[in-house]
Amino acid sequence: MKKWTTALGMSIVSLGLIASPALAEASVNPKEERVPIYVAMTDESVTKEQLIKILKTKLPEMFATYSDSDFQMTSMSYHYADDLTTRYELMFQKKVNKQMESGSVSFRSDNLEIEHLYFSPASLKDALFPGKITEEQGRKIAEDFVKKVSSSSNYVISTETPSYFSRLITEPITYNYSFTSTEKNIPIQDQSIIVSVLGDGKIQYFTQMSPDQKRMSFEETTNVVTKEAALEKMKNQLNLTLQYTVDYSLTSSKPAVKLVYLPAPNVIGLHATSNKWATTTGKVDSLNGKVALQPLAPNQLKEPSPITIDDAKEIAKQLVASQGNTTKFTIDHAYEHEMNDQAVISVSYSYRYRNGSFGSSIEFNKNTGELISYSDFYSPLPLEDDETENTVPRLDKDKVLAAAEKYVKELAPTSVHEYAKAHTDPVYDKESKVHYVNFPRIKNGLIVNGDSLSVTIDDEGKLKSFYRYPLDIEEWPDASATVSGEKAKKLFADALDVKLVYHRLQNEDGKYELVYVPTVKGQEYYQIDANSGEIVSPYVQTEKAKVTHPTAEKELNYLIQAGAIEVKDPKTFNADTAISQGQALQTIIKSITYFYEDYYAYRPEQPPVSFDEINPDHPYYNVVETATRLGILNPLEDELNIDQKVTNEQLAVWYIRTLGLEQAAKHADIYQLTIKDAADVDPEKIGYVAISHVLGLQGAEQSMFLPKKEVTYAQLAKSIIELAYEIAEKRNSGSYYY
Repeated sequence: MKKWTTALGMSIVSLGLIASPALAEASVNPKEERVPIYVAMTDESVTKEQLIKILKTKLPEMFATYSDSDFQMTSMSYHYADDLTTRYELMFQKKVNKQMESGSVSFRSDNLEIEHLYFSPASLKDALFPGKITEEQGRKIAEDFVKKVSSSSNYVISTETPSYFSRLITEPITYNYSFTSTEKNIPIQDQSIIVSVLGDGKIQYFTQMSPDQKRMSFEETTNVVTKEAALEKMKNQLNLTLQYTVDYSLTSSKPAVKLVYLPAPNVIGLHATSNKWATTTGKVDSLNGKVALQPLAPNQLKEPSPITIDDAKEIAKQLVASQGNTTKFTIDHAYEHEMNDQAVISVSYSYRYRNGSFGSSIEFNKNTGELISYSDFYSPLPLEDDETENTVPRLDKDKVLAAAEKYVKELAPTSVHEYAKAHTDPVYDKESKVHYVNFPRIKNGLIVNGDSLSVTIDDEGKLKSFYRYPLDIEEWPDASATVSGEKAKKLFADALDVKLVYHRLQNEDGKYELVYVPTVKGQEYYQIDANSGEIVSPYVQTEKAKVTHPTAEKELNYLIQAGAIEVKDPKTFNADTAISQGQALQTIIKSITYFYEDYYAYRPEQPPVSFDEINPDHPYYNVVETATRLGILNPLEDELNIDQKVTNEQLAVWYIRTLGLEQAAKHADIYQLTIKDAADVDPEKIGYVAISHVLGLQGAEQSMFLPKKEVTYAQLAKSIIELAYEIAEKRNSGSYYY
């Protein structure tokens, strides 16, 4: 038996310890993140040389030129709280053409199977638009890679979600492919592989998710309900509920809320052999109708009371003391920070454990004194050889719920009334011996999908984790739906399909049962907009309408899909018309940096006004202030008329500032221009125009460049792509900071 000794202290994402894989209710809970627990290796049964040999044997095209000195093996193995499989990690780094490429690889189990790989190439220039490979070529590369790396030949490509464009033009094209393991040609729900292929054909990312292969059993495919019967039952009995859902926009720094119809959150599907409903807590004969949401408390139990760092430390000590772990508990440090525009105090702590320590952090809302997150990180560690396993009987459901509600009322008394009592049974994790309880947030009598309070309780009734993500939502839609429940049900029924899969119900170890899961438009996660009736998936990006153009069609559509150029009607859009200064600035900003249209809207300080005519109410205010903040605009030197057309000369100035080359451009006397109408160039802008031409940013030959000529949409699109190449080169050299 391997002896587990020292675990390193580390900062963790609290959410990872409060959601069991069986509780992956996509309609209620945020995506779970698994948190690794690192443990010092006390033997040398696995060596760096052994891992390198595996890599070079399986992936010679990637690692044949690497020497042993290019690899470093970490001194820690690791596992997860819900999976005690041992893992080892190699990191690699090598200089290629004077630039560094690097990455990491992890191996698992006794057979040292490659589980995860990340590769950062020395140069990404060839992976930028338009890339060297097509989506179809990327798929073949991904399929070949899976065959080399996976120990199973039962993986089939299940979905393709190619990112033909990145939101930023400075990021590489990445094609993403998902593979699913099968048994008897039936997909296994929790066994998958994800591969990302860069636009130049290099593998960027690989990960496979599957449990220990030794512990799997699969239900026989005899006496299975027909697909037609399963589909009919779902159409007739699967309930839809009106809910709010949290919607995250790529252009807004704050979440919005939509009114939607969703199926019951705890329903997985239909068990294919018993014809019973499969839920997160077991199989049932029938589904409940509309469940009344009962608040945990009718009102606030306590007024908000701000706390200090010292107060937070004291509360943390009391919290841990109540769990009986004080003898091993140490506060390392505490500090203040912001989370979603809310003041948070984070108290980092550790538990002493034989020869080392392990830890996490406890977070509080500074202005209310309420607990935000806590994880008793002590419980998931494997036992020492001389320790005995906890034999406390499993706690029954009512006692779990009572304990969970008691902790919420004690630790979140000012917001407890915003959450409803659990409307699904607790889920028990046999490995960690804890019960997962979820309290949905409620507003106007509706569940807020994507915002909940979660706790875990052990078999002694003690708190093991607490998590409440502090979403600050300012505007709520009216709770009255335009689309009636009956109409929503018909829309749902018309679009509904089912898929037969193997699923681990109730998180049973290695026991896979046959389940029909509902799908809409090929997706397992979907929503019906309660006001428009549109069926959408939050995980599928809607493709925007495309335009045509004789010379810049690819570039224009790339920027349109990325949201950098907005086109209301592709049929009437004319890419050869001149673009205004405001539109050009917006396209540049959205192309090179993550831009939030409300960047200044929620800040308590007085918003800046860099140009007198562009005040906070102006539609281009955030664009102009972002451009000023990035140094693209200079209020002391620039004349800005947002509605006038942008010229070649003005664009050259913006591009050179974007690249951080303004100081070189200011030495106008060292440059000579041979362009047509060179005399029309502003004497102070000669350097900008000259450098822009040397770098080929604006495309035209020297003799054809007209400084005062207005720039069209098509010309801007082509030139921004050239700008992206220069940014990529500067980023590779470490001299670019956007």
